[in-house]
Amino acid sequence: DIHLTNGEGEVLEQLSKGLSYKVIADNLFLSPSTVRKHIENIYSKLQVHSKLEAVQKAKRNNLI
Repeated sequence: DIHLTNGEGEVLEQLSKGLSYKVIADNLFLSPSTVRKHIENIYSKLQVHSKLEAVQKAKRNNLI
């Protein structure tokens, strides 16, 4: 089972829309470094190495 925090889920949702880290940070009122950290955690939890893989796997697992 894959469990993402609320913050990670929100970042992943925004990533799936093709938004840049900076735009995601602005939209979620986070710093770009916090967004990067969430994305690192997402990649680790989903065992992926790219945004595309992360989004595809998240959709397959009904995370977004």
